[in-house]
Formats: sequence, C-alpha cells, structure tokens
Amino acid sequence: MTAEIAILNKLAVALATDSAVTITAGDEEQKIYDSADKLFDLSFKNPMGIMIYNGMQFMQAPLQTLISEYRSNCRSFETVREAADDFLRYLNDWGADSPAYVIKSAIETIIQPGLDQIRARIQKKHKELFESDDFAELQQRLEAIPGDVLDVVDTILAKANPSAFVGGTPPEIDTDRLSLIRQIVTENWPSDDAEFLDRLVAIAVNLLLLDITSPTHTGIVIAGFGTAEKFPTLVSFTIEGVIFDKLKFSETNFVDIDRNGERARVIPFAQKEMVERFLYGLDSEIERQITVWCKEAVPEIRNQILESLDMTDEDKNSLTQEAQDAEDAFIDDLKNKRFEEIRTSSRTAIEGMVEFMPKPELARMAEALVNLTSIKRRVSRGMETVGGPIDVAVISRTEGFIWVKRKHYFSTELNPRYVSRISMKTTRNEDGSNGQES
Repeated sequence: MTAEIAILNKLAVALATDSAVTITAGDEEQKIYDSADKLFDLSFKNPMGIMIYNGMQFMQAPLQTLISEYRSNCRSFETVREAADDFLRYLNDWGADSPAYVIKSAIETIIQPGLDQIRARIQKKHKELFESDDFAELQQRLEAIPGDVLDVVDTILAKANPSAFVGGTPPEIDTDRLSLIRQIVTENWPSDDAEFLDRLVAIAVNLLLLDITSPTHTGIVIAGFGTAEKFPTLVSFTIEGVIFDKLKFSETNFVDIDRNGERARVIPFAQKEMVERFLYGLDSEIERQITVWCKEAVPEIRNQILESLDMTDEDKNSLTQEAQDAEDAFIDDLKNKRFEEIRTSSRTAIEGMVEFMPKPELARMAEALVNLTSIKRRVSRGMETVGGPIDVAVISRTEGFIWVKRKHYFSTELNPRYVSRISMKTTRNEDGSNGQES
C-alpha cells in the first residue's frame, strides 16, 4: 500500500507520494521495501504528472517502464482529460498484445479473490452450523449452504453497475473465452457438481464485466495542464488489467479547477484515513464506529423509556414501531446528511486557504500530509506500509513539471554523464524527436 496526495489551486498542482511497496510471495510471506518510484513526469510536450499506487505492474510489466515509453512518444494534448484517455488507450493496446498466458493470468487475478471470498463464506457457515446445538437435518442443511451463499453473491452482483472499458464496450464473451473462464474456475475450485460450477462461472463473468474493484487493482492519478487549460485538472482511475482485448477501468476523480467552479482541492489516495481525519474531522472507520454506537445506544434508550411507561400492550407495540421508524430515520440522516455536513464544513475551511497558497506551500503541505500517514503507520501495530523517502513535485504552466524532492538510488554527483544524457534526450523530445527518460 501507499499514501499519495494531490493538492490543486488555480496556480499549480502539488503531488506527493511515499516510497513503500509491499512484495507478497505466496499466501502469507510479505516484504516491504521503501525505495519504490510512484511519481513520474508524464509528457515532454505538456506539464503533466502521473502517480501510481497499489499495483506497480501492468500485465506483468513494470508500469515505470511503460510510463517512460509513453512519455517519450506521446503527442501534445489540449486537456488533461485527453491525455488520460490516450494513456488508457496506450495501456489497452499494449496489454491486448500480451501472450495468452499473461491474458489468462490477468483474468485469474480478478476472478480468484471472488472465489476465495465465496469459499471463506461457505466455510464460515459450516463452522457456525457445527458450533450450534441444532443438528436436525444436518446433512440437508450442509448441502444447502453453498447454494445459499451463491444466492447472496448473486443478489450483491445484481446491484453493481457495468464496468467501463476502453473503447466504450465490454469484451465479447464468446464460446472460447467462456471456456477459458470455466478452466480458471475449475482450476481454483475442483468440483463434480456441474450446476454449482455453472453458477461459479456466471459469477466469474460478472466479476470481469461489472464495476467491482479487485484487491489487485492499480490506481492511476494524472494531473497538470493541457495547452488549452489555464488552471490545473486532475483525473484518477483504477485499472484492473486487460480482459481479453479490453482494458477494464473505473474513474474515481475528476477535478477541473476553474474560476466558476472548484477553486482548490486536496485529494488523498490509497491509505487516506489520517488525511481524511485532518481534512474532514472524520474518516470511514470513525463514521462506522459512530454509526454502530448509535444503533446500539438509541434502541437501549427507547427500551428504558418504554419500560417506565404504564400503558396497554397494544399502545406499547404501536409506540415501539413509531420509535423504531424514528430510529431508522435518525441513522439514515446521520449517514447520508450529517457526516457529509461535517466533511463539507471542514474541507471548505481548509480549501479556502489552499486556494491562495503559493507553490512552495503547496509542496510543503503535500509532503506533510503523506508524512502524517507514515507516522501513524510507524506507531501503529502491523507493518509499516507507508514510509521511506517522500517524492514531491509541483506542476505549473509557468515552470512545468518541477521536482521539489526526489530520491535516487545513486548519487548524481558520481554520474555526471547521466545528467548530460537526460538533458540531451529532454531537449530532443521537446524539439519533436524521440528519446527516453527514467
């Protein structure tokens, strides 16, 4: 995991990211390195930057390599939106040309977590049944659990929206592709129950085509200025990989700073609970805890009041129902309105100051917010999934993409020819020829 921040006002956009990356081997072994690169210059033609988080590879290739190649060959864009769409098309075209085993692996990484969750849910139901004192019709109830779990999964999937794909349409699931999906399902879940396997295959197809984010997704943040933009724009996506011949993605943010619209924004990505607490006074976990406490405390108050009243059972039942309706309305109002009012009030106060921040202060604030999450991870239990050097860049129309802080795995003083090569390649690309920069 990681922590990343984007801060935008009418003058510039500041991007900051930590350097921690978690490497997983097998099911449990993990190793954390604090030297990963996650922030890059996106274009030689436009002042734009790109940050990545969660997954650092795309179709078994380092995203850093793909970004470098794209940067060296991309054209100029009028807007950041055009650049973001073009970058997704580039990833789509590159991924669609992958070998068959890479395509299969990309599909499996989306399907397998869903199958694992179904298996875990079935095992939990089995455990609950054996721990109960009711063993009547045990065999029948055991046999019914898998179907009941799949019924719940189908209900959840029915509420999901179709996913977005590059090109605007989902991949066609023909007979050959359905056979590959079935092969993946049977390799991960051997079973002689044909009906059960058919349902798993149908769920797997939905996992591929619906807007459901898998744990292996990659986050992409693109921000800066197009040639037609006076103020910065940010577009962020999550991408899942190429599903047969179409890149699956979901847009998560679109911020267009304007005199008549949003004038400043602070946006956290990946591990963002500490930043949300700073910005809003709340985060999702605090909201959950408050909601749970209210759901437990309010009915207890109702019960104590009703117990103290002298009334008929009919009147008490009627009053109980009215109180329960009021409690439900209170919880809905808390979750859908009051929390948002707190968030909006706190965010407005901070972003009112961000609107007028000069570029050096934007960079300092971005770095401080990433460091806040890093400190929280350091003093908390568990692995330090946020940490290492913090890379910071500021992008403006006047100076372009400027590194404020950037780590190197080598000393630039010991490698003067590297600096010379990069300078020459940058000059050639600005003149319209090709070259590459790391």
